[in-house]
Amino acid sequence: MGQERYKGSEALTLLEVMLQLHGVFRRSLESISVTPLQAGVLLFLRRHDEANMTNAASALHVTSPTLSDVVKDLARKRWLTKRRSVTDTRVVHLRLSRLGHALTRHIERRVGQMEATLTEQDRTALCMRLKGRRT
Repeated sequence: MGQERYKGSEALTLLEVMLQLHGVFRRSLESISVTPLQAGVLLFLRRHDEANMTNAASALHVTSPTLSDVVKDLARKRWLTKRRSVTDTRVVHLRLSRLGHALTRHIERRVGQMEATLTEQDRTALCMRLKGRRT
């Protein structure tokens, strides 16, 4: 990835770097038929058992309708289950299925492979840019 990070002698913008990483990640997930957003939802649920739709949408910085569409697709593929709260029927709890747990292990391996392709210089530069944008 280090060679691709520059166009001519000019460093890429943060947006360009993020788009490159997104493309690499998308391609790494194609063989298992998962989109980056689906992968994000599955990985979030692996770390937060019994999360609800509101928590997941907030954590992933997506709108509720966007998350709802992704969750419908993941439930259709049997990678997660949805369950309404017994105390508040507006709340939908999400949980990984057995298939979802197995799939997250594949996704984590793909993420690890992608991270391994980044040089230490790439990681440092990306972290510095992200930290600079938060202030």
